[in-house]
Parts: sequence; structure tokens; C-alpha cells
Amino acid sequence: MTFLRRPRRTFAGMGAGLALCATAVLPLLLAGCLGDNGRPAGNGTAGAAPAAAAVPAGAVAIARGKVEVQGGLLEVMAPQDGTVESVAVAEGDTVRRGQVLLRLQSDTARADVALAEAELAAAQARQRAQAARVQPARQRADRLGEAARAGALDSQQADDAAQTQREAASAAAVAAADVQVATQKLAQARLHANRLTLVAPQDGTVVRLLAQAGSALSAQGARPVLVLLPQKPLLVRAELNESFASVVKPGMRATVTIDAGTALPAARVVRVGTVYGPSRIDEESPPRIGVRVVDCFIAFDQVPDLRVGQDVRVSFHD
Repeated sequence: MTFLRRPRRTFAGMGAGLALCATAVLPLLLAGCLGDNGRPAGNGTAGAAPAAAAVPAGAVAIARGKVEVQGGLLEVMAPQDGTVESVAVAEGDTVRRGQVLLRLQSDTARADVALAEAELAAAQARQRAQAARVQPARQRADRLGEAARAGALDSQQADDAAQTQREAASAAAVAAADVQVATQKLAQARLHANRLTLVAPQDGTVVRLLAQAGSALSAQGARPVLVLLPQKPLLVRAELNESFASVVKPGMRATVTIDAGTALPAARVVRVGTVYGPSRIDEESPPRIGVRVVDCFIAFDQVPDLRVGQDVRVSFHD
């Protein structure tokens, strides 16, 4: 067996090593005291906000951002409790407003509609029958009334004819009211049945489908049935560090680049927020204590081929 002997280190060698270590560590210690722009990183207070990143030449400010669609993705909820009978779309499909997305089981609803239709038909038949009695009763009452006034007929018979006319008119009015009630019942039954069909609230693309035939849905549930990307122009929501918030104005030109450094078509600032808040771009990472940002929205002159949620960097120019 062979043993390896470590070389003996002299005090002189140790001194030279310490000198080299100090030479390497000192610049790192100094760098830790400076910010991104070579400024002091702070007074040592815990949670102090870091300095803004260095601004490239020709720009007045920079910011990180994400590609979004105005109003965000649309989460479509279940219209009411029920079981999915059929699904008419798939992920990636482009849909138009009013297009059927899925249907819930509707046997009971269809039966309710059929019953309401039958009740309305019966009420309308009664109305027609009662309305047919009104005109003859009026004519008879008028004829007997004239005869009684001429003395050719007992007044009691004329009074009885007038009473019959009033009863016929009252019965016709009740029948007409029954038709209105039956009509409202049918409208309610049809509304309930229509709610079992989920339609697209606006034009867009199905980006996520969370239901299939047989799925039990709840109108009170927190999970959407599907997620829709509205057919609207894409924009960038950038987060301006508070040190840049005062120099960026609506109408200012902006250069948007993706992570690979590829510049996108010309863009401009359309709105700068008025409320400070924490960063939401890195929601999954621990929040940076003391960092406050203002939302800034950038629109493209010509919308490029981007995806919602894509990370970008923005440079702002006068």
C-alpha cells in the first residue's frame, strides 16, 4: 500500500497565501458596498430597496415586463350546477361570441319546457273560447235593452242579458291573464334550459379546458370550466422602479426586447399607473422587501407574434 505524504508548508508559504487571499477578497467586499450603478448600496438598514439597474445609453429608464392581453385571460364559469352532457370545443380552438362551448344534462329542463308549452296552449284555447262569448253576449244585451226601453220586453230579461255580457267580458279578461302567466312560466323554463348551454362570451381562443362529458360542475365553485384568451391586441405591462416612475410619460417611445435580445416592433407608452405596489412579475419567488413599482402599459404599433406571459425587457426613450 502506498501512502502519499502531504508537502510540509513553511511559514513563508503561508504568508504568501494569506496575502493572495486578501487581494482577492478585498474587491468583493468593496463591490458589496456599491449598488448596480456604482452607488452606495445603502446605509445598512435591513430591507432597504436596491438601486435601480443601470440604464443603457440612449434610454431614460428600463423595466422588466410581461406580455398580457387587455383585461387578462377570461375564466368562464359554470352557468349553474349540473353534469356535463357534451363538450363542443377543444383546447386551441378559436371560438366566436355566442358559440356553444358545452351543454349540461337537460332532461328535466326539456320536460319543464314541454309542460310550460302545453300549459300555454291550454290557456290560449280557453282565452279564445271566452273571447268568442263576448261579442254575442254584447249584441244580445244591446238588443234586449232596446226592446225593454221600447216597452216590448220585460226589463228583467234585459238586465239578465246585461249581466251575462259582463260575466263573459270578465271571463275573457281572466283567460287573457292566464295566458300571460303561462307565457311567463314558459319564458322561465326556456331561460333555465338555455342556461344549461354554455356559450362563448366573446371572440377568443380556448387555452385551457377543465371539463369533459360526465364532469360535475358547480356554479359556486372556484374553478372555471375553461379559460379563454380574448381576441384583443397584446400589450406589455412593465414594472417601473420608483426611481424611474417620474421620468416615464404616456406617448414616450419604448423598445421591447425578449430574453434572447431580439427587438420587437416599435411601441409606445399608453398609460402609467398612479399607485405604488409590490412586484407581481416574480410572484412565485420571495418578494423583495422594500421594492415598490408602478405599472406601465406599452402598446405595439404592429402587434408581434408573442405569447401571453412571455417575459420582456423595456427601454424607454424621449
